[in-house]
Amino acid sequence: MKAVRLAWLELRRFRGSLLRLVPLVLILVPLLYGALYLWSNWDPYGKLDRVPVAVVNNDRAVDARGEHLDAGVQFVKQLKVNDVFDWRFVRGTDARRGLAEGRYYFIIEVPTDFSAKLAAAADGNPQRAAVRLTKNDANGYIAGIMADTVKTELQNQINAAAHASYARALYGELGQMREKLQVASEASKQLVDGTALSQQGTAALTRGLGGVRDGTSLVSRGVEDISQATGQLDRQLGSIADFAADQLPGAVNSLVNASGVAVSSLTSISTATAMMEQQAADGYSAVQGLGSAHPDLRGDPAYEQALDTSRRLAAGASETDSRAREALRTAEEANRRARAVQSSMGPLQERVRSITAPVDTLHSGTTQVTSGSQGIAGGLNSLVAGSTVLQNGAGQLNDGSRELRTMINDTLNKIPPTNPTEVSRAADVLGSPTEIRTDNLNPAHVYGRGLAPFFFAIALWVFGLFAYLLLKPVNLRALADKVNPFTIALAGLLPAAALGVIGGMVLYLVVDLGLGLAPVSIGWTIGLSLAAVTFVAIDHLLRTAFGAVGDLLSLVLLIVQLTACGGLYPMETAPMPFQAVHPFLPMTYLVDGLRVTISGGLASHLYRDLIVLGGVLAVVLLLTTLVVQRQRTWTLARLHPQIEI
Repeated sequence: MKAVRLAWLELRRFRGSLLRLVPLVLILVPLLYGALYLWSNWDPYGKLDRVPVAVVNNDRAVDARGEHLDAGVQFVKQLKVNDVFDWRFVRGTDARRGLAEGRYYFIIEVPTDFSAKLAAAADGNPQRAAVRLTKNDANGYIAGIMADTVKTELQNQINAAAHASYARALYGELGQMREKLQVASEASKQLVDGTALSQQGTAALTRGLGGVRDGTSLVSRGVEDISQATGQLDRQLGSIADFAADQLPGAVNSLVNASGVAVSSLTSISTATAMMEQQAADGYSAVQGLGSAHPDLRGDPAYEQALDTSRRLAAGASETDSRAREALRTAEEANRRARAVQSSMGPLQERVRSITAPVDTLHSGTTQVTSGSQGIAGGLNSLVAGSTVLQNGAGQLNDGSRELRTMINDTLNKIPPTNPTEVSRAADVLGSPTEIRTDNLNPAHVYGRGLAPFFFAIALWVFGLFAYLLLKPVNLRALADKVNPFTIALAGLLPAAALGVIGGMVLYLVVDLGLGLAPVSIGWTIGLSLAAVTFVAIDHLLRTAFGAVGDLLSLVLLIVQLTACGGLYPMETAPMPFQAVHPFLPMTYLVDGLRVTISGGLASHLYRDLIVLGGVLAVVLLLTTLVVQRQRTWTLARLHPQIEI
């Protein structure tokens, strides 16, 4: 508490009308340095469209390969679309005069042979087309660096335009090739269809000839069977003819004679049976008359038996007579038919003889047909073999035509379409075949936000440098008294530390609300602003230990830290002495910590930075305590310093 009272006494020294402004001025020191610089350089690359740049187009259009090429005009159109700078399209004399007078920061000039050299690439004699960029460092070196930055972009645009032009010429030739390949593709398709029909036709022909051959073989075998059958028929008809001519007439005559004899015999038999029938009937009537004459015989068994026998005899005689008459009629009919056959034997013999002649002719013809069908079958076998070869050839021709069509179609598919839309799209892609996509793990977005950690650190250090120009580092009364040296050291630190913390808060609020700092971690950013205490402690130590020379040492240390803390460029680009002292500078850790809290990063880095800054604060406060302890002994150098502010 004693240290706080001593610190409050130091601040109460500024009680006059103007002196009261001293703490306020000290609080505004970080704001004046850090905020003003960040404001003036917050987003310079986002305002390049306000930088006037002269563009001179001296190009002359050319006609090459049937196309009109005006690359200079195309380049100018691309610049008008992409308003990176404030393009001023002027004449060459006005551009050079404006560059010398500072009205333009650099000149982009398209030479007269720009289109001609681009067109030469399509004629087998490529030449490099160039665009001249003229700077004047007297107008500002940074403007020249911006010109160098845009130089690559301009070259990419020119290359893209040239590539697009080459692509359009190439696609023109590819279009003609594609049209011819399309005609060849249609022809190959027709060839495939034709050979497929030929293959199908030859296959059908082979099957048809095979069927004809098989049918002819069947016909040949059938004709051979007919020939054999007609041979057998001829032999049988010959036997029949011989029988009809030699044996049949005698047999018929014998049949006529036999039937005549049968008729004669049956006539006698029929007469006899008629007589027997009459006699049997008379006998039956006599027996019946006997029974009538002698009734007493009716019961006699002998009489009854005789009556029955006579009745059966009469019935059997009647049946025999009937059969005899029927047999006579049959014999007479047979005799009549035999005589009819006998009378037709002559014509029959003639007809039998006439039948054998056609059969002989048929047998001879079928023998000849058999021989001819066998010859036809042999010829058909040859035709089937030939058609099989033809079918195989048609199949090979069809396979070859299919392969040809496939090759043509594959080649056609490899050639991109050349309609205007596709050509424009392909030319755009080939004009810039690759693109770089940038990802940023912890983006700062604008120039000022990325450099804010560096300028925050500088502003807080400058505050400590200015603070002990107005504040006393040590309370001399307390030093002369028996006050603890640590209390004296802490009392000398607290006023400047409190004002420094307030100044850091003001700086943060103004930059955040006014410029849009928007840190990813507001709390940690405000917490790191308390690093002003560490920086003030270092300035307090130097001022306490060395007096006015301490301020000079603080300034030197500030300059060293500006170059070695890595706030602007990677430390790998710095000279080795700066790389060697980089890990030992407190500003290194404040810049790194603020980068994590503003843009984002590893929390482990933030914790390390806080530990280092806290450790530096403790060490510096301890050293200041030792210095205060030594200053209890007064020397002539302290009573009469050679340099005093």
